[in-house]
Amino acid sequence: MSIAHGIRTLGVLGSGQMGLGIAFVAALRAKVPVLLHDRSEVQVQKGLALMDKLLEKDVAKGKIKSEEAKEARDRVIVVPADKGIAGLRDADMVVEAVSENLALKQTIFRNFSAELSPETILATNTSSISITKIAAATIPEGASASSEEGQRSAARVVETR
Repeated sequence: MSIAHGIRTLGVLGSGQMGLGIAFVAALRAKVPVLLHDRSEVQVQKGLALMDKLLEKDVAKGKIKSEEAKEARDRVIVVPADKGIAGLRDADMVVEAVSENLALKQTIFRNFSAELSPETILATNTSSISITKIAAATIPEGASASSEEGQRSAARVVETR
């Protein structure tokens, strides 16, 4: 199957309402495998239970067939908490969907930059924090924001809404 958007695997960090929604749409509509990671196994299970309910509703309403629901659910692969961000290494794009806390998001993006391929597209689902401040965390220590390395690092960060 040809994938026009070029994303073969999506990583999602955070399995709350927003993260789960992103995983749900990617698995069902874009039909790509989703690596879902959260530090809380309880939250992951709650998120997956919500996904199952949403899929069941869509089947009941005739929006999708039961086999499509099963295929979508099977595309979501849980990355165990103990694997950390390294468990998202196979993703072409990783979306961060955690609480609106600048320091937390900067730490996550600093770790993304250190752990993931430089080719991985990094995205934030922030609704209120400056994307520039988040992207600055990906600039390697010792590099300036205006250097080629600094610009290349920050340019791989995009915003989703």
